[in-house]
Amino acid sequence: MDKKSWRHHYLPVFYLKGFTKESNTFKIYNVEEKRFIKNGKEFSPESYFFKKNANTINFKGNKTDFLETEHYSHFDNEIAKLFNKINSSDNSNKYSIDEDDMPRLNHFVSLMYWRLPHKDSELKSIIESNNLNQLGLEIKNSDGTNNIILEDEFKKNSQFLKTYKYLNSLMDSVRGYNCRTPYTIFETVSQFPFMCSDNPVLFKKSKDPKVFEDDYIFPLTGNKLFIRAKDTSELPAHLRIMVDTLIYKQAVKYVSCSDERYIEILDNNFEKKNISVEDLRIHIFDKLG
Repeated sequence: MDKKSWRHHYLPVFYLKGFTKESNTFKIYNVEEKRFIKNGKEFSPESYFFKKNANTINFKGNKTDFLETEHYSHFDNEIAKLFNKINSSDNSNKYSIDEDDMPRLNHFVSLMYWRLPHKDSELKSIIESNNLNQLGLEIKNSDGTNNIILEDEFKKNSQFLKTYKYLNSLMDSVRGYNCRTPYTIFETVSQFPFMCSDNPVLFKKSKDPKVFEDDYIFPLTGNKLFIRAKDTSELPAHLRIMVDTLIYKQAVKYVSCSDERYIEILDNNFEKKNISVEDLRIHIFDKLG
């Protein structure tokens, strides 16, 4: 019997490695319990940000991990090469990427966004409120008409949600075909601690964002941000601290951090500002025009 994968990362391991430093590890902070796991123990990127059998499909009693091994992993491996190219370059040559690479990065953001476990309820709502054709699929009878009964059964199958996560990110690329908002990569100093979370994409609209057209900030690594916004010509030097604060404050359960002290610094700084998380979001995106 073939051994099936089960540790399915919603934040890919190659991506998480970009938020480690010399030790190639990070500490994990539980935002619900407000404490570092195991008193600040160092963990490898493989250890967190995964869900057991998240992409395992159970079809009539037969379990398969093709969605993980042949789709997610395949794209992750390809995008990892692009990340390596970016990380081995700098702004002097535009990080060695071209106009064709930017949509691939955007697709990666969409792919990561929809595979986050806490997005399941949003996806369920989308599936329930649309017919199969509106979701980008259809099942035809032999005479060319739609098989409405079979389509409805297919949509209601519990395994459909898992496959639609992947499909929906592909559809985002189509939906955003006419979006002309520019992308840019913003590099910050590497002296700051590196931080990531289980909810890393920062959207201008926090409620029901449209991944394919809304402005967003996405941490590529601990010191690089991928930004989709109209004007990034005058980004403030302290943008990274504001972004890290929002990444931390919108986390669902876990935050990774290379330095325990950074959480306290961000908390103290946020309290001094005396603003809400949404006010912080507005302030950040106001800086982007």
